Amino acid sequence: MSKLKFNKGKIENIIKTIFPKSHIDKYNRFSTGLVSPTFKIKVSNPSKILVVKLSKLKNKGRISLNNKILNYLNEHSIPAPKVYFQGQMDKKFISVMEYSSGKVASSFYKKSNQNLRKNILVNAGENLRKIHKLDIPSFWIHQHHEIKNKKEWKKWTKLRIDKYVKFFRKKFSNYIDFIENELTDFYVILEKEKIDFVPLHWDYHLSNLNVDSKGNITGTFDFDNAMKGHSLADLGQTAYWIRFEMQDSKNFKYFLKGYKNSFSKKELKLIKGYYLLHLLAVSRTIWFRQKRLSWIIDRHKEILEELKNED
Repeated sequence: MSKLKFNKGKIENIIKTIFPKSHIDKYNRFSTGLVSPTFKIKVSNPSKILVVKLSKLKNKGRISLNNKILNYLNEHSIPAPKVYFQGQMDKKFISVMEYSSGKVASSFYKKSNQNLRKNILVNAGENLRKIHKLDIPSFWIHQHHEIKNKKEWKKWTKLRIDKYVKFFRKKFSNYIDFIENELTDFYVILEKEKIDFVPLHWDYHLSNLNVDSKGNITGTFDFDNAMKGHSLADLGQTAYWIRFEMQDSKNFKYFLKGYKNSFSKKELKLIKGYYLLHLLAVSRTIWFRQKRLSWIIDRHKEILEELKNED
């Protein structure tokens, strides 16, 4: 598989279309961005730090969508980098954007004390709430699962439940009764409930946020999977990621507090259902690569055991 290479001269020419007198002083590759190599660029005239992302042309559609969403958020005062340029060059798709200050929230969270962790989660909840309050622009469309309204969302969710229960009936045999009961109760509530139909991030977790030293959000990223749907589905995914990635089952309450003042018992049940659905979705995706990722399945079984014992 050919690697996407950084061409300093051509990238500099692109940057000059944005800042005509500028030139690149230095650049280095981020440690992240393995699929789409990402570079931190220091330029002069004006003195700025930019980010250049190189993507394969086959990913042009979702990268372009992500860039549009970042600019939409930026225009509505939600912390997200402004994208100055996107276009094709040398059989790759180039994005040039602002550099977002701060540290990746997931890494900072792991090293933080309890007070800082609380601040990070409260601010992350507030940030997601602001996104959910935005009007849904016409371009906020998922590449595979385009849901147009509340009715379609409920129908699609029911199809997901049926598919996952069937798939895991034998694979998660020790937990299938728990899974079926939880998702049955979940859908009984969802079917009757009035839901907020909002722009979803659909991958909202601490690795997709930057924070400053006080835990304030300085950047929101990776909207490649953005779609429309029920607001609480994003919260369920976040709950999963905090428990899985941060191995933290106690502090999600601070994220909820940041999102809004209080939740009803029905809303909390729906969040738990979406959390469980996401765990099953991730499990199903990796199942056929289990030799390499069997540790994730093992961790999911541990989480299912924890969830069973919570009831």
